[in-house]
Amino acid sequence: MTWVLRKLRVDRRIGVVDAFQFPSGVRQRFALQQTKLVGDDLLLVEAATRQWFRLAARHPKAKLSKPSTVVDDLWQELVLHSREYATFCDAAFGRVLHREPESPGATDAPTNRAARLRHTLDLARHDEGCGPRGIPLLFRVDRQLGMDHDLGYVADCGGHGECYEVSGTVCLQHLTGLGRQPPGGPTPAQSPLGCINGQTKVWDPLESPRLNPRSQ
Repeated sequence: MTWVLRKLRVDRRIGVVDAFQFPSGVRQRFALQQTKLVGDDLLLVEAATRQWFRLAARHPKAKLSKPSTVVDDLWQELVLHSREYATFCDAAFGRVLHREPESPGATDAPTNRAARLRHTLDLARHDEGCGPRGIPLLFRVDRQLGMDHDLGYVADCGGHGECYEVSGTVCLQHLTGLGRQPPGGPTPAQSPLGCINGQTKVWDPLESPRLNPRSQ
């Protein structure tokens, strides 16, 4: 019975997120800031933001990363409309969902941040139903809209036991490790690795402005 009630509550909150219409003031101010967005681009950003909100509503205890700068910017604008935001949060999350910038901390190592980004990716893939190799909207929206950020995402660089160079990208397949190594090859997979521009390294998402939202 407890599980049934929880599912009903989550389904109701997901419905609130899906039906949410961003206030006109939020849309107007965001459009003024994001002058490159044209036509239906704003609708795409809103859809990606709803995807992030669905993850938060469905997994209230999860430590989620924020893979999209443009989504975080729209969320920031919504937060500034405190009355509308509080009403939305109460219905969608049962609490105020605080927007906290992802910033380096003594106890938050790059490996932990990479793992959190991977966990967010897995949840977003499940939300979108795009499979284990797909790139969900939350992760592709910035590049799809041609935003000026230094990194985009690829599902897989194609490397096995090594990373193949794909300029200006983060390889999601190798985000938290290279996986099985070839016989006699290196075995660095005991610590999470990332594949950036063909180099394997412990990857810190905060090295990229794309994943380091500005705090106000």
